[in-house]
Amino acid sequence: MTWRLFRWAWRLKSPLYIGTTPAGALNRCRLYVPARTLWAALTAELVRHERDEEQVTADEYESMGKDLKKKYRFTYLYPARQVDGEWRAYLPAFESGRGLVWRQENAPEKETLRDRVFRGRILYTRPGTAIDPWTDTAAEGSLRETECLQPRWRSASKRDEGPVALVGYVLVRNAEGFAQDDVGKISPIKSLLLGGDTRYGLGRLELDSVAAVDPQSGIFGNEVDVVKGDPIVQSSVVLAHASGEFGMAGALELLRGWHAGQQDLISDKPLWVPGSRVAQLGVEAGFSINELGLWHREAPPRSKLA
Repeated sequence: MTWRLFRWAWRLKSPLYIGTTPAGALNRCRLYVPARTLWAALTAELVRHERDEEQVTADEYESMGKDLKKKYRFTYLYPARQVDGEWRAYLPAFESGRGLVWRQENAPEKETLRDRVFRGRILYTRPGTAIDPWTDTAAEGSLRETECLQPRWRSASKRDEGPVALVGYVLVRNAEGFAQDDVGKISPIKSLLLGGDTRYGLGRLELDSVAAVDPQSGIFGNEVDVVKGDPIVQSSVVLAHASGEFGMAGALELLRGWHAGQQDLISDKPLWVPGSRVAQLGVEAGFSINELGLWHREAPPRSKLA
């Protein structure tokens, strides 16, 4: 059993809302797209691509979702800017004394943006309220603001700094012989709607590029073992929600989602959030990627110099 690794970039064409814990009247937004969210959007789009939407049943969505879990593994998508014609993602990491920071791929080690500063470069808020159908006025206590990832970067001085893409990886099981940009049955999907409030025009993505990647170059530069039942990535920083009860530092979060209109507890234990790291500096560990894109610490740590 082997996996083939592809890197893809999705151009953000409208504001995107990926919800997290709110703060008062503010609906806060994540700065990345979880793999589970991407899997759900691809499942829905594939079913609609193959069948008339009015004739699709819940069982068909369930069957398609299970099929994708067997044949694919998805990583989280991270916001990226174009540099010399290439999309370079901003990745999270917790640093001692600074907390969460963001660093662009291939940037010098010390070139980081604090989380607060980075959020100001890509987020904006949009007001909203529920309308009372009897009075056609704002419902009492419903006025809120919602953070969204915007389709254009802005500088510290609020100037336009170009388009936003969301970059990540997809692993395809037993894909030997596939073309450079062939990712199997999901290849026909060139646009997606994901996240919250898509009925109001949010969360529209268009595929910008996809290409096969050498597993040694790996996921954002982290080598991947592609011959195991689940792919295993060697990294000092987790770039997904991750489980592992020892030797980690960062922040923990109890992760919930939605399934068939009801809340779904994704993990019964808190998970390390993206950017958390192996506690011992200069050391990597092996993390398997499961069918929901979550990472689990598998192998004992090893020095980056090994």
